[in-house]
Amino acid sequence: MDTFFEQIVKIKADGKYFIKVAAIWILAVALCVFIFPLLGTFSVLACFGIIYLAYRLSSQLNIEYEYIITNGILDIDKIINKSSRKRELSIDLSKTTRIEKFSQSLISNVDKQKRVVACDEGDPNAYLLVCEREGKGTYYLVFAPDQKMQSAIVKFVPKFISNSAFK
Repeated sequence: MDTFFEQIVKIKADGKYFIKVAAIWILAVALCVFIFPLLGTFSVLACFGIIYLAYRLSSQLNIEYEYIITNGILDIDKIINKSSRKRELSIDLSKTTRIEKFSQSLISNVDKQKRVVACDEGDPNAYLLVCEREGKGTYYLVFAPDQKMQSAIVKFVPKFISNSAFK
């Protein structure tokens, strides 16, 4: 019998998000104003291109993460603007060595290649999952599973971890 659970976590728009989007659009408008007198008849076409590029860049900031558990394998996918998907991490939950409430100090000394942050770092429901990946070393996952996902994870992690996980 196959086991399948999934959860989608949307990254909340914060001040940095709005500043980035505003900067992209202000730069696009300024660039259009600057090139309009320089290019003559091609300026309208160039402005359409700049506006399209600004739209594409600002839409790349719309990020969600999908957590999928299939038969003890946890997959983390990054979804950009609800149109493209990239696999961030795939781990065997039986290789989990630690699960605990997340705080920034837990991963401050960890190599950026070995950590995946799949939620808002300031989320009060965020957890740190540490696991061993065959041939790749220790990986650190910061994520915010809901109750259903937590109960699914506990089924597959080693018993010494499942007793204290998600407290």
